[in-house]
Amino acid sequence: MFSVAKFNDCWVVRSPEGEIVDVQHRKGNAKASAAALNANNTKIVKSLMSGKEVEIPLDTPLCCDPSSETYWSM
Repeated sequence: MFSVAKFNDCWVVRSPEGEIVDVQHRKGNAKASAAALNANNTKIVKSLMSGKEVEIPLDTPLCCDPSSETYWSM
């Protein structure tokens, strides 16, 4: 989990390892940055052909999604 902490006059976003990954002057901006970094940006779908679960990015178009008939008919 990325965390937000005050450092001098700024707000920093730290990685789970403690590295500073972002610096903001407003706490709200730092919290938004941490939330974006913590967000899960993949989904698990079931392939139509093999029946196995596959992890794909959330923004994968339908034509590239192995759980869709469009993917297998191209």
